[in-house]
Amino acid sequence: MQSSLTNASFAYEHTDDLLSEEYIAEIEWDGVPVQVIIDSGSSDTWLVQAGFTCVDADGNEQAEEDCSFGPVFNGTFDEGSIADENFNIEYGDGEFLTGVLGYENVTVAGITVQNQEVALVNYSYWFGDDVTSGLMGLAYPLLTSAYEGTNTSADSEDTLAEYNPIITTMINDGLIDPVFSLALERNSDSGYLALGGLPPVNTTGPYASTPILKIEIYDEPEMAVQYSFYTIIADGYVYEGSENQTADTTQFPIIVDSGTTLVYLPTDIYTDIIALYDPKPIYILEEGASFVLCTATAPSVGVNINGTVFDISAADLIYQDYSITLLGKDYCLVGIQDGTTGPYILGDTFLNNVVAVFDIGASEMRFAANNY
Repeated sequence: MQSSLTNASFAYEHTDDLLSEEYIAEIEWDGVPVQVIIDSGSSDTWLVQAGFTCVDADGNEQAEEDCSFGPVFNGTFDEGSIADENFNIEYGDGEFLTGVLGYENVTVAGITVQNQEVALVNYSYWFGDDVTSGLMGLAYPLLTSAYEGTNTSADSEDTLAEYNPIITTMINDGLIDPVFSLALERNSDSGYLALGGLPPVNTTGPYASTPILKIEIYDEPEMAVQYSFYTIIADGYVYEGSENQTADTTQFPIIVDSGTTLVYLPTDIYTDIIALYDPKPIYILEEGASFVLCTATAPSVGVNINGTVFDISAADLIYQDYSITLLGKDYCLVGIQDGTTGPYILGDTFLNNVVAVFDIGASEMRFAANNY
């Protein structure tokens, strides 16, 4: 059942599928509207600060435009900075950022969070989109990335300074019921981030529920006793070609992450699925991903959650908007990739097809087929 708080608000903000790679929304940072990535796979909210240093993967300084941010933030923290702490995060794709921390009034969908702890980035290795100025993380406090001291090279698990991210503050302050939802729509600016309830969209069939797990995804024992990612275990994965259908009931933890474009599955399941494309995909080392002829036929693929199979659209199994040309032929990105040894992720390839309810109060996730 869904938990609730008295006198809490409900609101929603439209999300925009940018470049078929990420979902963004507008928030206000002390009254200044900015575009940010919506990320259920991390917890920090940050903007890039004017005068930041852009670097490559090895830390060599580059021109600012090489990080491809949208408008930089000209200012500091209107509600005060935090002395003797630093912001230091590395994302799963290798991007990394450091900066400073402070307090700001942040408004999302008309709901203003007073004195929210946030970060301003002044050092960045980032694959930007020339639109967004930062990111809003929606996961649990355990994943926040504040550290004691100002020397980033001394940061470690022992110096973590965990804090309440924006979604936790909204709940604790009674601004919303302890739930948020995502109804993402591919190639559209008509998706929703709903705070405190469900988005105003049509769904097909009932909601299927599954617990959010406390589980040690990385080698961090605290993950076994505190919530971190929105981690679930699906009942299985269903995929079929023209001649056969397979239901793989291998159960393993998988993260529901709106900040990741693709789905990453164990190697054996990934191998089974890509073998059903016609023609078969190829792995392109320079891209670090599998691609298939853009004219290929994708198999049927679904995720079984508590007895309900949620189908993934063919449009999400072959990304027509992300293509490269090889020997005069166009190859498109495959929506399901090899997750090797993990962590495994249900990214936008899956989320484009469902309404996902992150019920923090009930410690469960619910899914229904998104009818659009």
